[in-house]
Amino acid sequence: MKKQTHIALLAFFALLLSFGAEAKKKPDWVKQRPNDQAYYIGIATVPKTGSAVEYRQAARGAALKQMSSEIKVNISSNSVLQKIETDFEYKEAYESKIQASVEQTLEGYEVLTWENRKEYWVMTRLSKQKYARAKQMKLDKAKMMASSYLSDARKAIDNYDAYSALNYLAKGAISLKNHLEEDLTYKTVDGIYNVGTSIFSTIQDVFRRIDLVPVRNNYQIQFSKKLEVPIGINATFTGSAGEKRPLSGLPLQFSFTKGEGILSSQSKTDHSGYTSVSITRLISKRKMQEITAGFDFSHIIDAEADEETVRLLHIFFPQKQMPSVGIAVEVMKSKAYFISEEKVFGELSDKGAFTGMMKKRLNENFFTFTSNMEEADFVVKINSNFVAGDERKGQGYSVYTVFVDFNISIKEVSTKTEIFADNINGIRGMRPGNFEYALKDSRIKLIDAFKKNIEPRLEQVDM
Repeated sequence: MKKQTHIALLAFFALLLSFGAEAKKKPDWVKQRPNDQAYYIGIATVPKTGSAVEYRQAARGAALKQMSSEIKVNISSNSVLQKIETDFEYKEAYESKIQASVEQTLEGYEVLTWENRKEYWVMTRLSKQKYARAKQMKLDKAKMMASSYLSDARKAIDNYDAYSALNYLAKGAISLKNHLEEDLTYKTVDGIYNVGTSIFSTIQDVFRRIDLVPVRNNYQIQFSKKLEVPIGINATFTGSAGEKRPLSGLPLQFSFTKGEGILSSQSKTDHSGYTSVSITRLISKRKMQEITAGFDFSHIIDAEADEETVRLLHIFFPQKQMPSVGIAVEVMKSKAYFISEEKVFGELSDKGAFTGMMKKRLNENFFTFTSNMEEADFVVKINSNFVAGDERKGQGYSVYTVFVDFNISIKEVSTKTEIFADNINGIRGMRPGNFEYALKDSRIKLIDAFKKNIEPRLEQVDM
């Protein structure tokens, strides 16, 4: 009985030793990297440190990274990136991204592992034929979806529904997001075309068909902090036969492109193609301002769209090609009586150069000046004192300095109340040659200081 037990134990230990020897035997792919032209292959080894989950994940990740590096991405000559004018930075970033994203899109690969007491090995391999077939299936699906959206867009165009057409075209562009580098030629019963460039050209065609016409080309507005001036736009859409129809449902964005003010909320055109916003407040007092009405692109971008999708849509929807129109706004400013005392090197100057410069600046941005005190709403008084400084001699030349102090006061005629006062002191002009050159420099610097330090405060005064 003891002898039988002893024999059984020996057989058991022999089996264990045999199993251990087999487990430690290195497979061929560990000994030497396979050279199989039918597969993409990645092999990685890591030390068995940390938890088993950690080192196994690290080894698989490294093997996948190596395998994906074998898959070269080529930019097709029929790709959107080659066919349309794109932002160079976007194109460069996209090309970098598609190579990096190969690893994330891999599927259907095999995984082999081997380990000993110290190391953990992983080999991943993917049939090149299988990869190409899966890639082509994804591309075909994307082109089919894009073509379907393009077809829907063309139907919307035939129905004079520009906004729906643009939304369909945006969806078509997004469906191609991961395939911009590939050949987007698509075959249908109607023929063969590049679905990517067709979407781009159709967007341009829709924009060309949209015509925005302001109800009035210019507005004359009396400056006030509180206004309610409607700015109206009529939108039409040109059909295939050249006929124009009112364009409804088009979102428009209004903004000050010259000057500054506050507008009521943006809106879409109604069934007659009309929409409007109101100027509720003027901030800038500059005489000639401009409001631009244009297609509101934000309505095309989904609220949940990622940054990459937004940049893609900007490529397909170039800002410079979107329909827009400018509307002139002339601010009818308050009338003012102008008084100036300009002293240059100790002598009063009735028609000093700086007085003319300042009057022009105030006229362009704040007041309409009158020579009749009785017509004036305000009295504007300025004082400027230009004082010669010293002459600093160098080797063969001299630098001259001129200092200037400036004061401005504005009084309301009806109440005889000073509503604004400010000053600038210690401005210094410097020029070689003579004091006249330094005087010119001091005038320029004083005007610049006035723009920077006083005009922003004047903007806030209700006049």
